[in-house]
Amino acid sequence: MSPSKFYPFSDYDRKQIAKLPPDIAALADKYPSEILNTADSWDNLPFDANYLPECIEVYSGDADDANIFVLNGVLKDYVPSHAEKNTSSITVMIDGEFAYIEIEGRQVLNKLGGIVLPEVAINPDVLIQSILKGENND
Repeated sequence: MSPSKFYPFSDYDRKQIAKLPPDIAALADKYPSEILNTADSWDNLPFDANYLPECIEVYSGDADDANIFVLNGVLKDYVPSHAEKNTSSITVMIDGEFAYIEIEGRQVLNKLGGIVLPEVAINPDVLIQSILKGENND
């Protein structure tokens, strides 16, 4: 059963998807949320030069929660991906906006612009707790 059967597209969704290049829009049935996020962000301007984000979230595949969460340059959460599971999509949100989406190794959205990624401070205790939490959710 295709994912779009779980997420039926509304007329608005179809109009949004239709504004994408056909090769990207064709991925909508297999990757509905990624393509809808791409369509919703398609007309956004890239981030300005030297933009320093407060919040960075990285999602892998169909994860509901961010695999990597950085707030004000501090790693707050990290959930490792399963080594045996190939990730088919990656989504990066910057300050609540979809900034980068890749599907099956192909970039479908890139609004990173002139963003400056912060050096990330990592508290070893937080990292260990995050990893243990990820292992317990298996």
